[in-house]
Amino acid sequence: MKSLKSTSLATAFVTVGLVGALGSPAEAQSQSESSPSKVVTGEVAQVKGEFHMAKDPQGELTLDIVDKSYVIITSHAGDEVRLELDDNTKVRKRVNPGDKIVAKISPQGHTLSVTRLEP
Repeated sequence: MKSLKSTSLATAFVTVGLVGALGSPAEAQSQSESSPSKVVTGEVAQVKGEFHMAKDPQGELTLDIVDKSYVIITSHAGDEVRLELDDNTKVRKRVNPGDKIVAKISPQGHTLSVTRLEP
């Protein structure tokens, strides 16, 4: 009887310890859902793909992707970052090599927006 209590108590401690260390699945999910977007700044090194600027239904300039497109920037830390562009990426002004930009990236790695910084 005493060994059964000890085993149950040890199991309870291990379970509490694991939940405390790892968190519950609900906590892990809510943390990833509420993770903030990442902001990257740097200089455009390359622009690849076929796309053009067009006006959306509200009359604002937007990116119209023809095929798979991306921008490679060199960050201030010297790292190269590849920004995949898609129809949901907000780009209000075309970017070219040498332009300084700020890009917002979702927690899932999707490029949300690319903004050219004015000199």
